[in-house]
Amino acid sequence: MTSTPATTYASTFEIISSLRYDPAIPNAIGESASDSHLLTTPYYLLPFHQDRLLNAAKCFKWKKATEFLEQDLAQFAQFLDTFIPNKAEAWRLRIVIDSSGACKVEAHKAATIDPLTLLIPSKEISHPNIWHVRVDSEVTTPSAFTTHKTTARGDYTAARHRSGILSPQEQVEVLVVNPNDEIMEGSITTPYFRRRKPGFEKDSASKGAGPEWITPPLSSGGNAGTTRRYALAQGFCTEEVVTVADLKDGEECWLSNGVRGFIPGRIELAGPKESKSVPLPR
Repeated sequence: MTSTPATTYASTFEIISSLRYDPAIPNAIGESASDSHLLTTPYYLLPFHQDRLLNAAKCFKWKKATEFLEQDLAQFAQFLDTFIPNKAEAWRLRIVIDSSGACKVEAHKAATIDPLTLLIPSKEISHPNIWHVRVDSEVTTPSAFTTHKTTARGDYTAARHRSGILSPQEQVEVLVVNPNDEIMEGSITTPYFRRRKPGFEKDSASKGAGPEWITPPLSSGGNAGTTRRYALAQGFCTEEVVTVADLKDGEECWLSNGVRGFIPGRIELAGPKESKSVPLPR
């Protein structure tokens, strides 16, 4: 399933990327990550965010935006620095770029989290809250506006409303589904599911078994997210098509995004009050 520019949206939209600025990142997790060069600044996975925005600008053929985003990474970080109100605190940054190459950065105070949750999930990291993960009742047609993150987010807003999510503070996510009943992504996160390969549990200890977790391929229509790229690069997961029929009510999953890092979740197919936990092998 290819991603093509949609024609149903207004011509005035912007490309965006949201990330966490946190002064605790370099000291707390820089040496813990195998790809530590990504985590040597307070900007979480900054190289991936710059690449993501650049790829979007190229997709939409925005020459001025492309030129702006091709600047040196250190210069880009210095530009972002000018928008940080207090460098001693954690911030949620929303980078917004228009077709003329003009860039603005919105900074909002970020909730306090354990910096280690920004790393690939581990049994050593405590996660006190488990998110409720629902499945959208309607389908979304993949396009350039689902592959790339833009301000044209009507499909995602509608999916959240259908799932009863009224506030971004709610610990609830909805999985967006394409017309082939394949999971594309979450409305604000990348999802990860346990592998469905027959016999995987039996062979999981073998050297060639591969990752325990899977994430939908971009061919299903979802966003090329930064934490998704990080999870794949670190070997936490591999790509595999996941359909709605593959999901089990109550099963565990993971979610991730560029502000919150990695979050544990639980699938709710029967609704928030009827969902029953299904024990899974550890």
